[in-house]
Amino acid sequence: MSRNRTFHAKKLGKSSHITIATTTVAFALAQGMSIAEIEAATDLNREALGDPDARLNDRIPHQIWVALAKRTQNEVALGIEAARAAPFTALGGLAHGAQYAPTLYDALRFLTRNGSILADRLEFELVSRPNETFLSGRHPNDEIDQGRMAEVGAGLLARLVREILGVTTPPSRVEFAFEPLGPAEAYSTFFRCPVIFERDQSALVYSNETMSKSIQSADPTLFSYIEEHFRMTMRQMEAKQFSPQFMQLREAIADSAACGDYRISAICRRARMSPRTAQRVTAAQDTTLQAMIADARLSASEALLADPTVPIERIATLLGYSDDRAFRRAFNRWTGASPSAFRRSRQSGK
Repeated sequence: MSRNRTFHAKKLGKSSHITIATTTVAFALAQGMSIAEIEAATDLNREALGDPDARLNDRIPHQIWVALAKRTQNEVALGIEAARAAPFTALGGLAHGAQYAPTLYDALRFLTRNGSILADRLEFELVSRPNETFLSGRHPNDEIDQGRMAEVGAGLLARLVREILGVTTPPSRVEFAFEPLGPAEAYSTFFRCPVIFERDQSALVYSNETMSKSIQSADPTLFSYIEEHFRMTMRQMEAKQFSPQFMQLREAIADSAACGDYRISAICRRARMSPRTAQRVTAAQDTTLQAMIADARLSASEALLADPTVPIERIATLLGYSDDRAFRRAFNRWTGASPSAFRRSRQSGK
């Protein structure tokens, strides 16, 4: 799929938050599986289920779903039933933070940026296009359970938007990368919109008008505090996973961005490494130096655009562009919208 701006969770190790495992285990038990059957289907360490800070092998929830599927043979859309029953604690605190965001867009961006807290290799993406926005998710283990965990995740996020964020407008449509794993009407009834299967991705698709809707419990001051808390949590996780050189490079980008200098040469000087070494370091983490710089520029541009008193021409200069036209082209490539349109949508959503 062609993308404009994509926010995604960083890929780290191969573990998932304990709440995902406990939620899956609880549902399996409710469906009649025994702990002995669950342990036989997985490498689950039962003792770890009592540790609220544990992270387990990320294959465990998918393995449980494989065992569950053998019992039902798709007679019931079990993934949808699990999403209907799952507590929002399965989102590991993200649901609590998202409810204070100014708009639905801000809430989903917050979820996307912090998705690695749920599962290291979970990739959330928030992709903006001219008329609609895609919230998609994928995990390397989706093939193990034929997309059942993807169903649970999509259903739980749709409930979050409805029940916690207070945005009752349903998605324009829902897409799944897999075939129906139960009666097709169960999906459209749950999501309250058309559901399309065997697509390139699994995604909730909302109109941009819906994305600009205000959250009922919005509190920008509290949300800023929560965002900083999660940024610190993510930095702590990343520090355990990323090489010292990669972290050094990230700090150099942040320092250069604070000075409005996004040149590769300047960043590499701050990081005390050659451009070739920097490219090798970023490639080892499945990214590029250019992509990291683009992320820094976009984050800065969004913050600046939130202030209506800062002219777009001034923002272009602060971001190191030769003129405002170059900035406008780059911003449109990232988000699918012009800087002016983005600024209007943020203001109208408050």
